[in-house]
Amino acid sequence: MKARAQLTVDACGPRWRSAAPVVVRPTGGHRIHLVQAAGGPLGGDDLALDVHLDAGCAVHLRSAAATVVQAGRCAGAALWAVTASVAQDAFFDWQPEPTIVCDGAELHSRISVSLQRGARAVLREVVVLGRAGQRGGRFTGKLAVDLDGAPLLAHTMLLDGADPALAGPAGTGGAGVIGMLAVVGEGIGVPPHDAGEGPGLRWACTPLDGPGHLVLALADRVTNVIRILDHFAAA
Repeated sequence: MKARAQLTVDACGPRWRSAAPVVVRPTGGHRIHLVQAAGGPLGGDDLALDVHLDAGCAVHLRSAAATVVQAGRCAGAALWAVTASVAQDAFFDWQPEPTIVCDGAELHSRISVSLQRGARAVLREVVVLGRAGQRGGRFTGKLAVDLDGAPLLAHTMLLDGADPALAGPAGTGGAGVIGMLAVVGEGIGVPPHDAGEGPGLRWACTPLDGPGHLVLALADRVTNVIRILDHFAAA
């Protein structure tokens, strides 16, 4: 399946064009939800969402439920791309529910954000390796952010619950939930704490060379990862 949806937010409010299974629905104020219109994504699917924010506008993009990636009849990975153009002084808040990558499934995810001067963005991605009792499939997540035409952040996250190296001590250390949060744009300060560790939880915050920071968290439970990411997103 191949589908590309579009969302534009300007002074008149949101305008959108859905393409099932990528369905866009306003849910109040500046909040927009993605609603799954079909199962998956499945192997071979190619799904995309294009977002454009006019100057001074804001949007909080959420999803109605977790995304469950499953192996399909077609060989190859499922593709999911989010591209956002954020004009001057606009604010893009992307925090969907977790993505669950089932055994035998593979997802290539790419988030590309272009910020103009004065724009800001909060970008969150939480990946769960497998359903209960599974090791989980393979996930490749790329995050790229430009600020005023110059590269600000380029980050790649490679996960595979069935790969001993990626799931071992030098990788996720057996953690089944991995979270990433980027807070970027002019006026973003550096958080006071840069790392932490607790039972079943590790996290670290890295300041960028430009305005913003990147947070990575590993845990055994989704709630622990989201708690850490929510803390930095609010700050």
